[in-house]
Amino acid sequence: RAFHLHSYKNLGDIGGPDYISGLKQLAAKRPYLDLNRVGAYGHSAGGYDAARAVLKYGDVYKVAVSSAGNHDHRMSKAWWPEMWMGMPAEGDHYDSNSNMTLAHQLNGKLLLATGDLDNNVNPANSLRLAAAIQAANRDVDLLVLANKDHDLREDSYFTRRRWDYFVQHLVGETPPAFFQLSN
Repeated sequence: RAFHLHSYKNLGDIGGPDYISGLKQLAAKRPYLDLNRVGAYGHSAGGYDAARAVLKYGDVYKVAVSSAGNHDHRMSKAWWPEMWMGMPAEGDHYDSNSNMTLAHQLNGKLLLATGDLDNNVNPANSLRLAAAIQAANRDVDLLVLANKDHDLREDSYFTRRRWDYFVQHLVGETPPAFFQLSN
């Protein structure tokens, strides 16, 4: 119940300060961890979180890959956001929890990925966040996966592109071209 009450109308609280504190504690014990090269990946609600990490906590999260993110809860299926957010007419909490409102804060690298046939999280979520970031004169990368639905976990092309994004932007190296993942 305490979790529900904390999260109600507050899905934008992704636990950023707690994760950042944890990263700093780990780095203090493991000096090989480079806090200048922190990335985030998430899918669906996790895609929302990954994008929010680089938008809201860009001083720590330098790179994010967000797949099928529900970046504005007003665009999601009616029943899910209302359980956690209440009705949109009850205040400005939908605005404050929308990743679109943070688009102007992007300083890191962000790859938004979506399947064009996603029937769970409307692909317009990723497209509208990309548009908001572009309108804020920031750079964003967008990957639309043709003939793909919501579940991208088994898609080897997307997995390679996600890995390539982190290699390029966190490691600073050019990933091997057309790398083939084995099963």
